[in-house]
Amino acid sequence: MKFVTGDEREEVLTLQREEREREFKSLDGAVSVARRIGFDWVRVEIGNLQWEERLSL
Repeated sequence: MKFVTGDEREEVLTLQREEREREFKSLDGAVSVARRIGFDWVRVEIGNLQWEERLSL
């Protein structure tokens, strides 16, 4: 999961115990984590496919 900050820096979600990038088995899992972190929007980009959705609480 990658985050783009307000000043356009890219940050990657890493595992708590290791400095490895967190991987998700499903988009539902990734969206669930984004919601728990407190994000209002999620955007998915896979090749030319782009999807964006406002997260409900």
